[in-house]
Amino acid sequence: MKTPIVELYVQRLDRELRKRFVIDARMLEGTREHLADLIQQGQARGHSLDVACEKAIARFGAPEIVAAAAAADRSGLLYRGLLVAAIVVGVAIAHIDASPGWDDAGISAGAMALAAGAFGLIGPRKPWAWALGVGIWIPAAALVHNPSFGALAMLVVLAFPFMGAYLGMAMRRAVMPVPS
Repeated sequence: MKTPIVELYVQRLDRELRKRFVIDARMLEGTREHLADLIQQGQARGHSLDVACEKAIARFGAPEIVAAAAAADRSGLLYRGLLVAAIVVGVAIAHIDASPGWDDAGISAGAMALAAGAFGLIGPRKPWAWALGVGIWIPAAALVHNPSFGALAMLVVLAFPFMGAYLGMAMRRAVMPVPS
């Protein structure tokens, strides 16, 4: 059952979801169907169509709250997976960087920036986590192998993954601007 009130609600929900970087046509269709079921139940109880629509929407919840809950559910799993992937990539880059015969800090720095940038593009809400997940391993290895001020100075290497992660986040937000 498509009613203007339900369609307006679904449009508002879509706008709120997009603000949170969630695009899910199936969720919107499921919302539409669920609201239609609630409206039919309300009409079966003797409510007019308008009253049944209002009660169904009130029972379902404000689009802002529904979108925030949906984004939290999705981002929790996504962000945990991305953090694990960032750590794996960072450890791999550090392993290659520490390999005998490897002497190309520029490629290691570029790889960290690109990897963190990709994670920032996928998960724009936590660029700092991607930067640390990818970049902390080279300074950590330097501190473990040679605990000194010089090894501590290796933390400057974190500038590359931070730059990449925040550029990835900025690109994502430029491609998917927050609707007004």
